[in-house]
Amino acid sequence: MRRPDRIDCVFLTCIRSDFSFLATVLQYSGIRMHQAETLEESDFLLTVTAGTVLLSDMSFLDGSWRDALAMVSSVHPHVASIVVAEEAEHPSLSEAYSAGACAVLRKPIILDQAIERIRVLDEAARDRAALLGNQA
Repeated sequence: MRRPDRIDCVFLTCIRSDFSFLATVLQYSGIRMHQAETLEESDFLLTVTAGTVLLSDMSFLDGSWRDALAMVSSVHPHVASIVVAEEAEHPSLSEAYSAGACAVLRKPIILDQAIERIRVLDEAARDRAALLGNQA
């Protein structure tokens, strides 16, 4: 069962050092980060943790950020998505938003900014889940 004082997120990335640093720092802000390296792992982790936010690197073992956003849209419509990118590979904001991203974080990640965005998107995802639940 989900703890109301904790936010569960999934970070779809193959870069262990990026994940480890972010997970370690964010845990002190009540944000629990889970690493997935494939779309299937991210789908599984979002399901079993009741995750509300998916962070996706530009590319990972079996796809790209576009694949991650498509999976979230079709399988986890209540989950909010963030694209994480280096400055050089940064998608245009309009491209990311039209594909379903709620935010884009640039590397190196500014921690205060990441925490604020994750908290806001978690709240939005919970509101969306409640709305979708009421329509069912």
